[in-house]
This record gives sequence, C-alpha cells and structure tokens, in this order.
Amino acid sequence: MADKKYIGGSAKAVSTQYGEILNLSLKLEDMQAIANEKGYVNMTVLKRKEPGQYGDTHYVVENDYQKNREEGGAPAGPSTKAADIDVPF
Repeated sequence: MADKKYIGGSAKAVSTQYGEILNLSLKLEDMQAIANEKGYVNMTVLKRKEPGQYGDTHYVVENDYQKNREEGGAPAGPSTKAADIDVPF
C-alpha cells in the first residue's frame, strides 16, 4: 500500500437526533492538488485510534485506488463498488 496522502483539516463525529454525522473541515489547497482530470477529489475518511487535541475523531486521506490500479500497482484499499460488497439486499 502506498503512503497515505493526508488532506489537511479535521474530521469530527457528532451525535445528532438523526444519528452520527461527520463534520469535515478540509483545506481547499490540499484538495485542489489531488483533483483528478474530471475535477473530482477522491477521499477516504478513517477513524483515529484516539481523539485528537481538538476532539477530531477521524482523518482524511486521498483515495488513490484507481490511480494505483492504472499504474499497475496494488489496490490502496478495499473496493467500494457495489458488486464487490456483500450487502444484505
């Protein structure tokens, strides 16, 4: 697996009356640097082992699964394609 490319900012899980949500604050500069040819930024949100100094519960990295695949490298993480996920419906 390639080194993780962290996207600057923070991610914090918050409980609401509708369930848990993630609040993300990300640096535009970091996201622009990894935008693909169509202008999309592929990200993966991962849970931290322990909350950060400001209560951050998650962190964000570039999801370079497709980029690694096109370069002939090993996939960077699990597939998120519906056909590859065992879902109960």
